[in-house]
Amino acid sequence: MVFHIQTLKEKYLRGWERQATVILLASALLLTLHRYYSRRSFFKRHFAEYFGNGPLAESYPYYYWFLITAFTLLLVPALVAKFGTKEKLSDYGIQLGNQKLGWCVTGITWILMIPVVVLAVIVYPPFVAKYPLCKVVASSWQAFLPYQLAYGVYMFSWEFFFRGFMLFGLEPKFGNYSILIQTIPFAVMHYSKPLPEALGSIIAGVLLGVLALETRSFIYGAAIHWLVAMSMDVVATSFRHFFV
Repeated sequence: MVFHIQTLKEKYLRGWERQATVILLASALLLTLHRYYSRRSFFKRHFAEYFGNGPLAESYPYYYWFLITAFTLLLVPALVAKFGTKEKLSDYGIQLGNQKLGWCVTGITWILMIPVVVLAVIVYPPFVAKYPLCKVVASSWQAFLPYQLAYGVYMFSWEFFFRGFMLFGLEPKFGNYSILIQTIPFAVMHYSKPLPEALGSIIAGVLLGVLALETRSFIYGAAIHWLVAMSMDVVATSFRHFFV
């Protein structure tokens, strides 16, 4: 029995590197915890009764979702990266890196995506029904703007996890294949989105991964992700108000 265990250890654990092992196991654990505890249904079951039924009560589960995401996909991964590996946080993309390339790509991508978003809303009505995710915030700018800022924190957290923690954490071991590795869970996490968006997340995951490696930062991907998502909310809300 002891010999068999030793054989299995030699067979399956030989050559494993600490950093890649920590990143992969932590990714599996954190995505699982995120899936269970960040859900709006979890807030409604356990916390909704403590927050009353005000005019914006519908938005509270979303703010909870964004907050827990910042914990599970940003704060905890940053701590794992800091204390579980030998790399600095700047090695995980927490830096501006190549600003000239990063901000240029961010601006151009946002401008190019605006007509795409408008066209998507026109030809694919489920987008109008889907966005903004929290419909009550579309009632006024006073509700819409804080929601979008919180949404930005959510996007920042997502981008750090996939294009920072996973991408840069796995790059030393897997090289450019780390782009494809982080794209898989990123695409799976879009399963509840409209089909064009879910399929597009595969392309986005690859392109945002390339951008992160080229700039050595995940921040530009976070900016793009947030700007496009916010644009979708604005366009869908406008379309609903004026044409539906």
